[in-house]
Amino acid sequence: MIISQSREKVKKKALSLINTIRRDLSKPLVKFILEMCMGMIQTSGCNVNRIAGILHEESAVKHTLKRLQRMLLNSKLLFLANQLSLKHSVSKIVSSTILALDGGDLTHQYGKKFEKSASVKDGSSGEIRDGYWLNQISGYNPESKETFPLLLEIYSTLEAGFKSANAETFKIVDKLIKKIGGLGLWVIDRGYDGGKVLSYFLSKGLDFMLRMKTTRNIIYNGKSENIYKVARLINRRVQLNKYGRFGSCKVKIKIERVEYEATLVCYKDKRNKEPMIFLTNGWIKSTRELKRRIRGYFHRWGVEECYRFEKQGFGIEKSKTRNYDRIKTLLGLTIISWLILIKINEHTGLREVVLKAARMEKDKLKDRPKFIYYRLLRGVQNMFAGLNLFSFRLKRKAKEKLKTEIAKNFPLFGDKLFINDIWWEMVA
Repeated sequence: MIISQSREKVKKKALSLINTIRRDLSKPLVKFILEMCMGMIQTSGCNVNRIAGILHEESAVKHTLKRLQRMLLNSKLLFLANQLSLKHSVSKIVSSTILALDGGDLTHQYGKKFEKSASVKDGSSGEIRDGYWLNQISGYNPESKETFPLLLEIYSTLEAGFKSANAETFKIVDKLIKKIGGLGLWVIDRGYDGGKVLSYFLSKGLDFMLRMKTTRNIIYNGKSENIYKVARLINRRVQLNKYGRFGSCKVKIKIERVEYEATLVCYKDKRNKEPMIFLTNGWIKSTRELKRRIRGYFHRWGVEECYRFEKQGFGIEKSKTRNYDRIKTLLGLTIISWLILIKINEHTGLREVVLKAARMEKDKLKDRPKFIYYRLLRGVQNMFAGLNLFSFRLKRKAKEKLKTEIAKNFPLFGDKLFINDIWWEMVA
């Protein structure tokens, strides 16, 4: 595949993705999204100053920057990005899909004057810093080994209308349940081991695998017992892999005077001193199903790479934007930028060209990582390095002048260099 054709296919993937929500957007906003998303991919960040610099508009960079900052006030873009993500990814969710619910944070180590910035715990360092809380739901299909984003929300404890962290969690889960019902296996970490969260998932009849803290009490043989004490009594007779074994027992959990049947699972790995304790809904007798749920929880650790990719691949923590609405918009643009890479990944031929352009030392199929998006990001950057991607803000006369000049330099190509009024490029 000729490299210029590959570039055009990447552009068309981005444009076709945006067109699915185009009826909800004005024409200037569509152009802004395309500029920002391709700029974020090209610069590996959401620094508006850098993106304004690579647009190469006729006006001064300060005027371009002012325009981008004004357009960033469209905070509804986060909502539209989540709608686009659901529309694109819901069809991938089946009964075996792993749905990872994870809380995160968005902190700025040296930023002190960000709007509505509150105290949060930095997941990387464990320190208390100023920032915002994040909620994300990501999906993973064990059959195709594909990881994909579903929903991403941001909230601040200083925001008007904030009730509680649990309320924000239920809000994002409700959005997905309305689309998929009871499909998938929810895998949840110890941070969500609370009575309200358990009551929510149990009352909704959702399949979940929740890692438990050792302080909770459960009902075992009709008596209230400490969960860690009961877990130590379980005979771990089933071999899961060469490192670990597990066992299970039937228990009940009482929340707000309502008793629910559940299965307590105790897993012990040779590499860890203490066993891991899980609680899953209902009474699961099938060993095969228990193995699937335990493996599903371990897949959650891989899905956590989603947060890392958003922070490292698109630099959402390095943004200098202080306005809360603009930060929301940047998060929405991050989701759309990732969806563009997913569209590339779904096109087999284009994916191979982009991966080749990444110029990785280990490029054989067996050496490829499961989380492929870092390589795709690098490949797209290398493909478009040194090229002027954008002509959205050029006036008609300026476009015609450039078109004439390039046609003179490339007489064999002529008008074929111009695909449509939105995208154009010089042949490298």
